Amino acid sequence: MDSSGRLEPSSRAVMQRWEAIPAWFLTKDGYWLYARLIRHEDAPRLLEMFDRLSSETRRRRFHATVDYIDEAARAYYAHNFATVDNLHTGGAVVAVDHQGAGQKIVGVLRLGAPEEGCAEVGVVVRDDFQGRGVGRALLQRLPTLAQRMGVHTVTGSMEADNLPAIRLFRGLHFPMTLNTSHAETQMRIALSSPALPSA
Repeated sequence: MDSSGRLEPSSRAVMQRWEAIPAWFLTKDGYWLYARLIRHEDAPRLLEMFDRLSSETRRRRFHATVDYIDEAARAYYAHNFATVDNLHTGGAVVAVDHQGAGQKIVGVLRLGAPEEGCAEVGVVVRDDFQGRGVGRALLQRLPTLAQRMGVHTVTGSMEADNLPAIRLFRGLHFPMTLNTSHAETQMRIALSSPALPSA
């Protein structure tokens, strides 16, 4: 923002691009979900989603066994994950199920706080929504979220046998490098230059 509180032209352009992305999307089996930036009031929804993740999904996302953390720690982490500014302290896009009572988060795409244009990325989808295109829909919004946050390179780590996650990120069609060591794969994606289609 400038001194008058108005968005700079570059910031306005990013916001316009964000708003141009359809918020509603259909899963592969025809179920409507809504994608939006995370909000501070989403902390209880993150806790509810965490409760519905399997042990394997939790382990793959957090790279540790987190089934037995206490209530206070869970509330602390949920609060921290939800209270980002989607600019400097980190950002996230959530997939929200509006059907039934209340809003239920079923997927999260997260970018950590950027450092010199680089940020760590993570994606998790509730088990009953896996394989339905939710992760792909969230990743389609990654370049716009990254541009909003001034991020041109994203990094991530995953278990080397997590082939569905690797395929998901390859679907972005941006230059990507993978290095595997000790059963863990380190990923680096350059969002500033789309990959050219192979001949």
